[in-house]
Amino acid sequence: MRLKRRIFITILSAVLGCAALGAALYRLRAPLLLVLDEEFIFLYGIRRGALKRLELSLRLFRRVAVARIAEGASPDVVAFAAAAAAPRPYAALFPARHRQGAQRYAEQAQGIPVGVLGGGALFRPADSEGFRFIETDKKTDLYRAGRCAALFAQRGGGGVLFFAGDLIDRDDREAFTRGLRDQGFTGAPVFVDRGTEYTLPEGLSCVVMTSPAENFLENAALPIILFSWIDPGFTARGVKIIFDDSPWALALASAKALQRQGALPPAASEIQALWDRIGDADLRRDLKGVFLLTQ
Repeated sequence: MRLKRRIFITILSAVLGCAALGAALYRLRAPLLLVLDEEFIFLYGIRRGALKRLELSLRLFRRVAVARIAEGASPDVVAFAAAAAAPRPYAALFPARHRQGAQRYAEQAQGIPVGVLGGGALFRPADSEGFRFIETDKKTDLYRAGRCAALFAQRGGGGVLFFAGDLIDRDDREAFTRGLRDQGFTGAPVFVDRGTEYTLPEGLSCVVMTSPAENFLENAALPIILFSWIDPGFTARGVKIIFDDSPWALALASAKALQRQGALPPAASEIQALWDRIGDADLRRDLKGVFLLTQ
């Protein structure tokens, strides 16, 4: 009996010792720095952001320091807030709209890998700006969105409507259309540019939204594929799938990529399917297969 007790105590001591060592190493490792707007934090969802922060921290096995930036903050204020949040981070990630703040920070934080996330090719910096750009992989995102839209359209027997944002170009539309074709959809999608007057076509079975659509009734009984950072809890019931290219979604791949030399590959969005809004078991299975595809 005493022998078993000693063995138990020895094993427990070893486990606790390893846990203490792991916790110490975790605290000693340089954190990942993520710069976020107050408005984004609210729209993304406080609880959702906390869960993503915990997930990211565990996957990187390092803390995640967040610099919260007020709307309209100047580049100098952004750089100061970032430096105050984490003196010597593993890497620092900024959203594209704060590229000037990222540049100021990079000038002051020599030796720290600095990345600017998303925004498309229009935001790509010159080499002299001191940071590296991680572009959203729009082609892969839109190809997979096309295949998802085809699955909804095939079950509904109707067409596909696509609300295009300012950053959607001809190649992006072709990637989406190729996804439709590869999934067996033979119709022609209807593209509506942002700000364009339109009449909602009849016989639709799926709507894809990469930009706001002022006249679109979101409570219509149509499956919606949404490109957005917004908390799914804030969306209409028609929203079935969300493509998320937020800083939280791109942070893991981007932080790892910044540690490597050479050109940085684009980062695909994180796809969130709202399964409680998709009752068809076969459709759920087919969608899961699409999420794993690349273009």
